[in-house]
Formats: sequence, C-alpha cells, structure tokens
Amino acid sequence: MNKKSIEDLGFLQVLKKIQDCALSQDGVGHLASLGFLAEQEALLDRQAKVAAFVSLLGRSDLPSPSHFADIGQAMATLENPLLSLDGPLLVALASYIQSGEMFLHYCNQGQESLEPIQGLLGCEIEPKLLHLVQSIHSILDEGGQVKESHPAIRSLRKQVEQAKGERSRFTSDFIRTNSAVVQSDQGAFRDGRLVIPVRNDRRTEVPGFISSSSSSGSTVFMEPFRLVEMNNAVVMAENQILIEIAKLLSLLDGQARACKWELQTLRQKVGQADALFACAKYSFDHHAIKVDIASDTCSLIEARHPLLGKKAVPITVMLDEKVRSVVISGPNAGGKTVTIKTVGLMTLMNQFCGFIPAKEGSSLPLFDEVFTDIGDEQSIEEELSTFSGHMKQVGYILRNMTSRSLVIMDELGSGTDPVEGAALARATLEYCLKMAKLTLVTSHHGVLKQFAYAKESVINASMEFDEDTHLPTFRVINGIPGDSHALDTAKAMHLPVEVLEKAQQYLGSEAVQIGEIIKGLERRKREADAHEEKLRQRHYHLQQQVKQVELKELKLRQDELILKQEQSSELSRFMREKRRELEHLVAELRSGEITREKTLQVKGFVNSLQEKQELVEAQIESELQVLPLSHASSIEFHPNMDVLCTSARREGRIIRKAAKGKWVVAVGTMKFTLPESELSLPNKTDKKVQVLYQSSSPPPKMTLDVRGLTLEEALSALDIQIESALVHGFTTFSIIHGYGDGILSRGIGEYLKNHQRVTDYRFALPEDGGMGKTYVFF
Repeated sequence: MNKKSIEDLGFLQVLKKIQDCALSQDGVGHLASLGFLAEQEALLDRQAKVAAFVSLLGRSDLPSPSHFADIGQAMATLENPLLSLDGPLLVALASYIQSGEMFLHYCNQGQESLEPIQGLLGCEIEPKLLHLVQSIHSILDEGGQVKESHPAIRSLRKQVEQAKGERSRFTSDFIRTNSAVVQSDQGAFRDGRLVIPVRNDRRTEVPGFISSSSSSGSTVFMEPFRLVEMNNAVVMAENQILIEIAKLLSLLDGQARACKWELQTLRQKVGQADALFACAKYSFDHHAIKVDIASDTCSLIEARHPLLGKKAVPITVMLDEKVRSVVISGPNAGGKTVTIKTVGLMTLMNQFCGFIPAKEGSSLPLFDEVFTDIGDEQSIEEELSTFSGHMKQVGYILRNMTSRSLVIMDELGSGTDPVEGAALARATLEYCLKMAKLTLVTSHHGVLKQFAYAKESVINASMEFDEDTHLPTFRVINGIPGDSHALDTAKAMHLPVEVLEKAQQYLGSEAVQIGEIIKGLERRKREADAHEEKLRQRHYHLQQQVKQVELKELKLRQDELILKQEQSSELSRFMREKRRELEHLVAELRSGEITREKTLQVKGFVNSLQEKQELVEAQIESELQVLPLSHASSIEFHPNMDVLCTSARREGRIIRKAAKGKWVVAVGTMKFTLPESELSLPNKTDKKVQVLYQSSSPPPKMTLDVRGLTLEEALSALDIQIESALVHGFTTFSIIHGYGDGILSRGIGEYLKNHQRVTDYRFALPEDGGMGKTYVFF
C-alpha cells in the first residue's frame, strides 16, 4: 500500500495502538514490517492465527502471557567481541527466555481450534537456552548482582570480614593505649582506608604515614605501619571478590555468546508470534470480528471508526457484486469523508490482520492497492493551489491504479469552476469505473448524481439529514442522492433572514423542487426502514410462538412416553408376581387331590388377572384422552388379523370385536381389549427378530444437570445419559449447563454436533432457561 493512503486513512495511528498491545520490542518491530496481504490464501492463514489468539484471550482460565524484557542492547553487545555482558543485561536475557517459554506453552494448548498457532515458537525452548537461564539465576540476583550466597563469593566475603575485624580490633587497642596523642576515641575512613585521628603537635610520636589532615590543621589522620598492612589486606581481599565476580560474569558472557544463534532464532519466532498476538489483543479489546474474505462483495455492517472511540457512529455500507462505484452526497459535516475513510481504513485493517470493528456478516474484497485523494493538497513550497494539488494526486491515481484497486476521492472536482469541475469529475469517474475495482467518491455535483442514476454499476448514496433538528445523523442511505442542505445549515447558523430569502430566489424554483423531491425520498426511506423493522420484529415474535408450540408438542410426546413406560413397568411387575403365583398353584395341584379350597384359589387367581386387565384398560383410556395419539381410522380391522399393539409394544392377533369400537387382541398368552387407536399394522417387509437385552446403564433422566462439573465430567455423564436414553426408547431430554464462561455450553454443543444418534439440538426458550439449557433430539 502506498504511504500517502496509509497516512490519509489514519492507519499509522491504528498501527501504533496495535503495537502498544505487543508483548515485546521484537513484536513491535515485526508489526512495522508485517505488511498488507492481497492474496486470499495468505490472508486466510494470518486471519486463522489471529483468530486462534482471540479465542485464547477469551478464556478466563488461562493467565495472559508475560511481557518480554528488551534485549536489544544485550544482543548488540554479543555482536561486538570487544564488549561483554554485565549483570543486568544477563538477567534481561534470562527473563526473555523464560517469557518465551511461557508464551510457547500459551500457544501450544493442544486444542484443535488452536492448531494454526501451535508450533509458532517450536515444540520447546532450546535446552542450551534453558541451561543459560539456570546458570544466570544460580549466580545473579534479580538486580543483576552476583549473589552473596554464591560459594566462591561467600568464602571470599568471610576473608574480607575477618581482615576488617582484625583491623578494627587493632585500631581500638591503639586508641585505648595512646589516648594522649589521639584526637578521638574512634577511627575514621579516608578513601576506603581506616585511619586514626592524631593531634598535629604529637604526630611524631606515632610511627606511620599521614593520609590527610583536618581543615583546621589541628588533626592529622595517620596509618601506623601495622595498620597500613591491615588496610592493604582488606583491599586485597575485596579485590579478590571483584576478580571472582569478573570471572563469573565472563563465564556467563561466554555461555550467552555460545547461544547467540539460538537467541536470534528465538527473537525471530517471538517477533512473528507476538505481532499476531498484538493484532488479536487489539481485535479482542475493540470487539472486532473476523471478516468474510471469501466473498467478493463490500458489506460493512455497523463498522466503527477505531480512532473516534465512543464518538464513532456505526456505518453500514452494503454493495452488490455488480456495483463498481459509489457517489456519496449530502450535507456538509454530514459524515461523507468519515464514511469513505472508514471504508478505506476497514480495508487496510482487513488486509493487515483479517479483523475489523464491525458486526458479524461483514465482508470485504481484497485489493492490491488503495489510492486516496483526501484533504487539502495545497502547497506553497511547490506552488500548488488547492485544485492543482488535487489534480496532481488524481493524476497519480489514474496512472497507477489497476483492475484490483480501491480508489477513494473526496470532493472530486471541487476547488474550480463548478461547470468545468463537474465535467472533469464525471470524466474521472468514468475512467475509474473502467479501470479500478471499486471507486468511492464524495461530491456535491448534480452531474455525478445523474451519472450514477444512468449507470447500473454506479449507485448514489446519501448522508441522512434530520429535518426537525437540521442536523446530520451520519447514517448512509443507499440508492438516494443527498441534498447539500446548504440553506438549512445557513439558517441553523443564524444568517440574516434577508440573506436566506435572496439565496433561495437566486437558487431558482427548479433547484428547490429537486431538493424537496430528495427530502421526500429520504422521508419515504425512513418510513420504509421503520416498516421493515416492524415486520422483522413481528417475524421474530412469530418464530418464538412456533418454538413454543413445538416445545408444547414435545412435552406432550414426552408425557405419553413416560406414561407408557410406567404402565409397561407396572404390568411387568404384575406379570412376574402372577407367574410365580401360577407356578405355586400348579405345583400344589400336582402334589395331591383337587380340593374345593384349591379350586377357589385358581378362580381367585383368574379373577385377579381379569380385574387387573380392566383396571389397566380404564387407566389407559382415561389418561390418554388428553394426548394426541395417532390412530388408524383408515384401517379396516377384522378377526384373525395381525396387529401391532401400541401400549404393549408387541404384535398380537385380533380374536373378536368388542363393544364401543374395541377389539379383543391376543398378545402371547394374554388377552387385551384395546381401542382401535391403540392398533396399527405391523411392518411385514422386514423379518422381525425379537431380541432380549439388558443394560447396565442407569435409567435416563428427563433433565440432566451438569452445572458445577468440569467439561470432561459433563461429557462422561452425557455419554451415559445418551446410552440409557437410547436403550429405554427416549426421543429427547434436556441438559442444564448454565451460562458461566460458556465452556460447558460450547463443549457439549461440539459433542452433540458430532454424535451419530443425535439428529438435532437447540437452546431452550428464554423463560425455560435460554442459553443455559439445551434440548437433545434423537
């Protein structure tokens, strides 16, 4: 992209804010050279990496990566063999390597969605670098000083303290035994050496060297010969510490120089990864979205100029594929320039990182170059007037644009005679229409508005103007040319009435009528938008009502299923008890003679079966009256006909017709009296095989609550629930996972999406739990 367009559109300020999000100076430097991508494959790759970082930034369970120390000076020192690294520079290197290790673990989380950034820093930090960090931390403290606890320093420090102790004891003894000649009862330090203050008139009584004297000359500071040796011993011991420190720093410097190539490689990887991270951090902080770059249409939905902050008015620009040029007109200070600048800046941001501050669904084509002519090009030094400056830039654009270029020109044809300027503006627009991919022009010339009406590939767009407040609303209206509203603006600025009336007379009735027509079109557009919004709201409410009806129907089916399961379980228990009772009766009858008492027992057994049958039939008939059961009214039933009994879930054969439209059906050894609504034809196309099975899974729940569980625990419980639901014939159930950070909701959604037996899943209605509850269907 050419430098002028980048400056005109304000991308340098945006880049500075992106660089502020970087973790390292290497990332800042890499951002400056990152460049714009015009090829879809390359931009998709960069966009995927930025999106992966955005997803990481959205996770509250991960700590943010730490900032990197600036090691520019340290690396420059390593490049110069005459210099050596000091303690602070070595500590900076160690901190940089540790931050790199943390950043590596941050990128390599192991999730499939993070695959684009896995390996940006490699699989692991080089062992040589980790060994260097260990060596630096074992010798230096956080301030870059050699640790006092280091074994070599600790032993030398003991020697220094021992020498200082001997010196102090000698000084104290000397002062005590020579109190007549000394001036003070304590020694003093001069140039790091311990001296004794002696009276000047008695200095000859002390054999030694004079270091200095007091300002008055009454006191001299002397080192007795014995004290000279002791001071020298202290100095020598301290020098040994300095020598040892220099050796340790030299050792670390050598290790760092041996890792110079690994450090340079790490810096390069960190710079590349950090540049993408900075783009993601900026996008995350500004609620930017991933642009659809596969589409070749320009559709910006509520795009917000990032440099305007809270003052930014969302701008929506929707262009069809056939549109090659847009003429934007409207009142002064109505937002025309901001609109075209926003489109241009969104284009640069998209081709820089693939994210823009707009709403989902926004798409932008890819351009090989963006050309702009915005602002006053007047130059005294180059002897250019305003018009000449514009023409110079327009000429550069027309000579260099291609069929993949975006051209943005503000106030085309202004600054000269209106008639000639309008003619030149139209000719320029026609040339851009033929040569460029997309051209955005702002103008007050009516010739351009008419030209836009006549060309199918050119559309008019206007900036909305509030007739009541006489102020612009900064909203873009497609398809309608805008009026300049110069008289309205002048009236709002309190120009004299006489001036306004004269201007209206000079303007002419025809121009006034055209202005009124445009105003009427704008009013109709607002009315149409309001009507469309009402229809959209009504459509939304109808959708909600349909969902409520579907949920009610679903609940009825669930109730029917539960009722049948309860009846089936009760009948099974009853049949098991009666089978044991029958076996007991048969055993008694075989064991001896048939007595009256045994006969009564058999009759009681038969009567209990009949009573249970009548009781179950009555329950089924009363409880299923409210359920929308399917019936086979179109089927003609007759005796000896094979049927499928819905309540018993088994095949049977009709014995005879009973009263009230019911049929006596034999199911195995049992006979039931069932209504026609409980009967259907069995599927004879496939050979039926009765399979008896048992499942160790617990009975399913109609509502599975996984709140408070980890994602792994929740998916395990969900797996058991689905198995049990399939075994017991459930067609649906619900999961309560709550809102939280969305981890359970997203994880469960991905699991259900890939499950073979799940046909559909959806969130509950707002009054039933909303996005904190999910319904599952088989």
